[in-house]
Formats: sequence, structure tokens, C-alpha cells
Amino acid sequence: MLRQKSHSLINILGLSVGLAAAILIALFVNYQLSFDKFQPNPTTSYRLQQQWPSMGLQAPLVSTAFNAELSNIAGVHQVFNLIDLSKTVVPAVEYQGQKLQLGTLFAATANIEHLMQLPIVAGDLSQALTQPYQLAISLKEANRLFGRTDVIGVSLQGSSAQWTVAAIFKDLPNNTHFHFDLLTSTNPAVIGNPGMGANNSYTYIQLSDSADITAISKELTRLYNYLVYAGQNMVVIDLKRLDHIHLTAQSQFEMKLNGSQFTVTVCTGLSLLLIGIAMMNFINMSTAQAGRRAQEVGVKKAMGASQFQLISQFLFESTLIALISVVIATLMVQMALPWFNRLTESQLSLAASLDTIGLLALLTLVIGITAGLYPALFISSFSAKRVLTGDLQRGKTAIFVRKSLLTLQAALSVGLIVAAVILFQQLDYLKQLPVGYDRSQRVEISGIPAKMLFEQSNNAIISRLSEIEGVSNIGFSDTSLTGTTNTSTKLLWPGVDADIPFLPFIGSGFGIVKAQGLQLLAGRDFSAQYGTDWYQEDQHGQGFAGIIVTESIVKLAGIDNPQDAVGKVWQFKTGKEENDKFNVKVVGVVADIQVGSARNRSSPLLFICGLSKMSEANIVITINQGQMQHALMRLKAELAQQTGKDELPLAVVEDNYRQLYRDDQRVANFVLIFCGLAVFLTCVGIFGLSSYSAQCKAKEISIRKVLGASKFDLINLLAKEYLWLLVISVGLAVPATNYIMAQWLNGFNDRITPSFWVYIAAATLVSLITWLTVASHGMKSASERPARVLKSE
Repeated sequence: MLRQKSHSLINILGLSVGLAAAILIALFVNYQLSFDKFQPNPTTSYRLQQQWPSMGLQAPLVSTAFNAELSNIAGVHQVFNLIDLSKTVVPAVEYQGQKLQLGTLFAATANIEHLMQLPIVAGDLSQALTQPYQLAISLKEANRLFGRTDVIGVSLQGSSAQWTVAAIFKDLPNNTHFHFDLLTSTNPAVIGNPGMGANNSYTYIQLSDSADITAISKELTRLYNYLVYAGQNMVVIDLKRLDHIHLTAQSQFEMKLNGSQFTVTVCTGLSLLLIGIAMMNFINMSTAQAGRRAQEVGVKKAMGASQFQLISQFLFESTLIALISVVIATLMVQMALPWFNRLTESQLSLAASLDTIGLLALLTLVIGITAGLYPALFISSFSAKRVLTGDLQRGKTAIFVRKSLLTLQAALSVGLIVAAVILFQQLDYLKQLPVGYDRSQRVEISGIPAKMLFEQSNNAIISRLSEIEGVSNIGFSDTSLTGTTNTSTKLLWPGVDADIPFLPFIGSGFGIVKAQGLQLLAGRDFSAQYGTDWYQEDQHGQGFAGIIVTESIVKLAGIDNPQDAVGKVWQFKTGKEENDKFNVKVVGVVADIQVGSARNRSSPLLFICGLSKMSEANIVITINQGQMQHALMRLKAELAQQTGKDELPLAVVEDNYRQLYRDDQRVANFVLIFCGLAVFLTCVGIFGLSSYSAQCKAKEISIRKVLGASKFDLINLLAKEYLWLLVISVGLAVPATNYIMAQWLNGFNDRITPSFWVYIAAATLVSLITWLTVASHGMKSASERPARVLKSE
């Protein structure tokens, strides 16, 4: 190692960088895979999830009224409910004259401890989960509300009831999909008596080990469609295993933002690729340098050393290099963790535990033996006579292995560059994609009680907010267009097919087209100037309202020209019975709207004025350029005064839209970073091999120089072998990368078509880097005085 310093440093550098990146990725993947593995019954507990194919919507929610049916299913042992009360219970409470806001409040069934770990610090959890208006709170929430944790028996005065703290539990760990600060009981006094179609509960079931998951899912689907949708095939009920929810459930209604199985798979593949490239470098460098150790090996063989002893020596040396590399890689990881945690939005750490040391020791052995085995077998396999002559460079097997590994490295580099470019092109395309609404300069305020906006057509909140300087457009609806639709109906028109699908609808106020920046194709916006736009009922309880429909609904109704749909009076069906419907008038037609991510299938959509089935609504405001900060301060102050809530969620619509592709952006960042590392490691390998090639061809280069060859010709003499290998690499990388990226792009409804120039550009870039790397050695060799090189003969 000391005699061949450059060789040793290149080996250690390549292994260290590759291992450091792989360890970082392993920490991230291990964290993602650890979610809910520690729960009491993670492999036999499942969560019910509804899918509405006609709307392209899914939600992990069903009604608590479905519990009785669940208990009668064969194989179901227990049923658990977690009900988010944030939309039904006013969080404002009073304690000793202070006004406080409760955190995330859920109602839970008393058997919740059979579903999840919930260590109790003080009090009685069963009391909190069986008696009304009793609370179990987390340690963090106790400290936030009271500044202390000895609060058992403390009372909080709410708007409609008095809450009493009955238990305190430890904070939930980060690696769980559960997320709440307080728990209370599912007593009807708290949650009411929801109907079968309420969709109010995260419902879990514990199954027997022999339960048929597919059969149970089909039976639940049949039952739910029968009980809720009068036998129509409206939903499909899926079962998500508890420890798979974090990576496989992609609903908009999760308790907190989930991860992605795709991200974990990509990261695992990238880490293995980097370790593989680093090990390829080690093997190439070791076999290329074998000739320098010819005399040592020959002398040892002549003195009686066995092949096993020589193999053991070389494996020990490779393991020693691996050990040094692992130590350096560990230091790199510690330095890079703060940056990596920001990139992954996590709190990863490499703890100095016996388990960690054991895993690093195992990694050292695996790398050392795997990377060193072929060079050891290669060097120790020749006869003493041949080894003493130094005739190793003619070994055809070693040359084939070196060229094959270098070709594979270059193919991986080209493939990663192409993948990174396509990933960023697709994400940029999605960000620029017309979605049917305007995202610029718009702010969305959510969490406002719907009754404050929908109970009257002229409400005080909208009037006061519209007076704020900088506010140009304002409107409200019960659905965020960057989220997902929550309610659906059937529109009936003359000659309508009885099997027409359920259509999602959004309840909204006046001026919704202008407020959301919708593209109006025909008709007009909802307006206070037209009294029949706002939903109203006559003396017989018969309703009437104006609606705005998307272009897809017009085509569904068999109307070619959007203008011809304006003024049509259709029927809005609200329930199962024949008389559960009222008349609506089409006042406008807008271009189709992509609600949520482009991964979701777009669905026909309609807006109805003055009617909502939701408990909360959103206000959308357009703020003039340059007045954002001032207007936001005024908005917060005015909303706090009007609603009594100090902290209403407020977000820029453009930011919300970017968040839809947060996980894809993370994958793209990973690929970009590790693409750079892969190219770097490939260059390290080429640098080492080109150095060896330059030494082997030193005399040839000198003779050619004497005969008149230019420096450029001599550089190309060294580089052409590598460039031919790159041609083969491109031939391997293009079809493989094209197939993998096509599979990823197929997950989007709107996608780019990768251009062939991306592959050409990637191949050109790797070729240029290769040529420059080889040229650095070629220039040095071509600059040597021929007499100095040739006289050593």
C-alpha cells in the first residue's frame, strides 16, 4: 500500500465514496421500512380503504355504522376505529382564564391498545376511551397546553362541553402512520350517530392467520355497495396491511404524509449500484496492478507458499482496504447527515451501538472478500515460472473481466444520466401542465366552518376580506383543487342513461370562476345578481340552484357545443330514493379541471352554488403582485377576528401544487445526486486503468513520438480503447433505461415522450469525461522525453 500510494488512494477513495452514499441510503430505506413494524399485530391488522373508480378517488375511511357488519365476517377478530374530530369539535378551550387550542383530536375505540403501542405514563386509558368528554393526551401536548405533565383530572372548558384529562401517553414515534395528540371515546355523545354513508372513521380489523384477504375484500365490497349505494357497484373496499400503509397507501386523507414504495425501490437500487461500481473499480485496479507483484508472488511460490496461503494474503489485504474505506465512509456519513436529513425530511442518525458496529464489520468482510476474491484467485493461479517473468498482462481472462466491468460501469453512468434528465423533464412538465385553474398569486385559507360561508349568500367574512388592500379576487368552495373531491352526485337530464356514473361536485360561492382562475368556455360565473344561482328551497322543501359544469359533462350529455348546454335544467340526485333530487340550471361551462395530482385520473366535475355537504370550507384569494406580505398579515388578523381562530391554515396554491409531486421530486434529487457519484466513481476507475495503460504503453508511445506522432494522436491512442467500450455501454444502457423510465412514466395520465437526444447527450457527456480523464495521463506520457523512457531497456 505504501509503495503503490496512488493505486491505494484510488481504491480507498472509490470505495469510501460509494460506501458512504450506500450507508446514507441504507439508513433512509431502513427508516422507511420500519414504519409500524413494532405494533402488536402488524401482519394481521388491516385498514379498510374505499376506492371510487368512477371518480378516480380513494379514501381510508368508512362509517362506524359498518362495524356490526364487519364483526360478522368470518376471520375478523376485532374492529378498531379512529375518528378525526378536528372537523366536528371546536378546538378552542379555556383553562384558568387562558384561551387554548387543542391539537389533533381523535376518538378511538377502547381496544386500541391491541392495534398500536400506546404506553401510558399516568392515568387510566380505559376511562378516557369509554366515558364521554374524557381525554388521553400525549406528553408533548401536555407540555404545550399546561407547561407540565402532572395534569390528570385537569378540566378544560370547551364551546359545548367540559373536557377532563384522564390519561397521559408517550409521544407517538416518528415511524408510524398514526398521528394524533389527544384521544377521546367514540361515545355517541361525542361523535353523534353517523349513518352508513358517513365515511367518518379510519377503520382497522384484526384477522386470523388463515384469513383469505381477497375473499374478505370482495365480501366487504359487496356489503358496502349494498348498504350504502343501494347495490350499485360504486366502490371497491381494499385491505391495507398495517405495516404496508406508509409505503403503499397514497390517499389524500392520510393522518400524515406517507412515503413511497417506488422511492424505497429506487434508493435501494441506487445504493447497490454505487457499491457495485466501487467494487468494480477495486477489481479492475487490483487485476491491472497484478503485474507489479509478479516477482513477490513468484518468489513466495518458489519457497513453498500454497495457493490457499496466497489467496488468504490477498483477501486480507483487500479486507484491510475495505476496513479503512468503511471507517472513512462512516466519517463522511456523519458529516453528510445534516444535509441528507434536510433532503429526505427525516431525522436519521448513525448510532454507535453494537448492532451498528456489527453491521459495519459484516459490510467490511463482505466488501473485502467479494471485491478481493477474483484478483486473489487471478494472481495466485499462475505457475511460479510465469509469474517470475511478469507475464500477467497477457491474461485474456483478466483483460475480458476488466473490459466487461468498465463497460458495465459506463452503461450505468449513461443510464443514470438519462434517468435524471427524464425525471426532471417530467416534473417540470407537470408543473407547467394546464390544470384548468390558475395557481399564480393565489392564496388558499382552509379550516373555516362551512356554515359560516354557506348559510347565507351575503356573508360578512367575504365582504370584509375583499376590502383588504391588494385583494383583487375572492371566492370560496368546500374543496381544494390541489387536494381531492369529497362528494358526488348523479346528474339527470332528458334521455340520460340509467348507468351514468356518479360525478364529483364542489360546493362554492359567487365568483368561483374568477376566484379560481377557471377557463370559462360558455355562459357566466355564479353571481349575486342572479338570485336563482344560490341554492334555495321553496315552501314545499323543493330545492333549486345554479351549476357550472366542465366540458366533459357536456360531452357526456351528448351536447357538442358548450354554449348549447347553458340554460339547460337538469336534476341533481342527492340520495337513494326516487324523490331525492331537485332541479339545477347550467349557468356556465368551464374547461376540464385536473383535481390533485396528474397521477390521478381526471374526472368530469361540477360546481353548485350555495350548497355543501362538508363541515369545512376554503377561501381562495388572488393577491396583487408585490402586495403579498402586507395582504397576508391583514388576512390573518381579519380571519382571527371573524372566526375566533388564531391559526387558520394558509398556503399559496402554487406551493400546494408542488407538494403533490414532493415524492417524485425527492426521487429525482436522489437520482441526480447518485448519478453524479456514479460518474465520479466511473472516472476514478478509468483514471486508475488509464494510468496503468499509459505505463504499459510507455515505450510504444515514445517510439511513436520519435516517428512523428503528435500529442493529440498519442492521447487518442490511449483513449480509443475506452471509447469503443463506451459504444458498447450505450448499446446496453439505452434499451434498459428506456424500459425502466417508460414504466415510471406510465404512472402519469399526462407524460412526456423522451427525446432520443437525451441518450445522445448522456453518451456524449460520458465520452467527453472519459476522454478528458484518459487525456490527463496521455498528456503526461506524451510529454516524456523518449530517450528517458527507452534507455531503461
